[in-house]
Amino acid sequence: MACNGPGGRRHDFDLLRVMSFGTLIVYHASLMYGTQPWLLKSETTSRLMDLISVASHPWRMSLLFLISGFVTSMLVERKSVEDIRRSRTRQLLLPFVLGVLVIVPPQVYVSNTNPFPELSYWDFWKLYVITRIRFEHMWFLAYLWTYIAIWSVLWPRYRERWLRLSARLAASLKGANLFLLPVLFLSGLRIGLFPLFGETLVFISDVYAHILYFSMFMTGILLMKQEGFWREIDRQRWVSCAFSVLSFMVLAITVIAVPRDQLSDAFLFVGRIVRSIFQWCTIIALLAFAGRIATRPNRVVTYLNNSIMTYYVVHQTVLIVAAYYMSREGLLDVRTFFPICIVTALACAVIAEMKRLAAMYLVPTAR
Repeated sequence: MACNGPGGRRHDFDLLRVMSFGTLIVYHASLMYGTQPWLLKSETTSRLMDLISVASHPWRMSLLFLISGFVTSMLVERKSVEDIRRSRTRQLLLPFVLGVLVIVPPQVYVSNTNPFPELSYWDFWKLYVITRIRFEHMWFLAYLWTYIAIWSVLWPRYRERWLRLSARLAASLKGANLFLLPVLFLSGLRIGLFPLFGETLVFISDVYAHILYFSMFMTGILLMKQEGFWREIDRQRWVSCAFSVLSFMVLAITVIAVPRDQLSDAFLFVGRIVRSIFQWCTIIALLAFAGRIATRPNRVVTYLNNSIMTYYVVHQTVLIVAAYYMSREGLLDVRTFFPICIVTALACAVIAEMKRLAAMYLVPTAR
């Protein structure tokens, strides 16, 4: 287990959080240039861009929910469940409400999915708020707050049962079972539920995603204090890394060689199992190696970690609005992938710094 900082802070979690949120800019930019539908599309697309989604999407959000569970388990040692729920409500729901009312509308307005393209922005916004509010990338905040709220109700009532389940879960995840049991669970979800429900990111109908992400969150809650689990993933770090690389190679070759609409049912069945192997093995490999690498504070990681919520909230709108104006000039093609990633990252950095300075000068300090 990585060395703790003051107050028991886990520097490896900070590193993984920054890395996971940071990949969102690259991931969302790749969707414009890949072959799958998205809010705004480049004039030219490439199946090579689909590899970015294949390489990051299966594990990134699952890892973030898992880390959220780890951190929540750590907090309960120092705070009451009610305090945790209140603080997470401030940290998650306020940015969520701001996001869906202010940050998301511009990206919808300039996207290919605008239901009212003939209206001015103000008229569009009024109809959007009344009839067409969309979560877009803000879904993570709403889902995480919901899971914390559910946990805050269940944990005090069944605390002893949770603790027994925690010990049994950690004991079961040893040797080959560290890989086999989670992969079977994830494969079952992908094979049984994903074809029926998909991953809609529509809160009331997102059955597959809720089961997946709530399971990850609760796994983090249960395993955080199990030293045996951390020792085991460290011991198996090279095995998990090898499985991660090999399974990704299989997925990458499939994406490049075979168009999705030509995949047979049998191929999709096997592909979902391979995707589950990649998902879990990448998660535990990242946890294991981050635990060895991030054993002390890093100024860059600390700075980015303090700004990461701002990056997350604004990045997709900055990306899409920038791409929209590039498309109007006929410049939105695969060659602009790296420039638009850089522009988005720099704009997010400026906004985050402006927010930090505003907080420094506008919020009175205690005297």
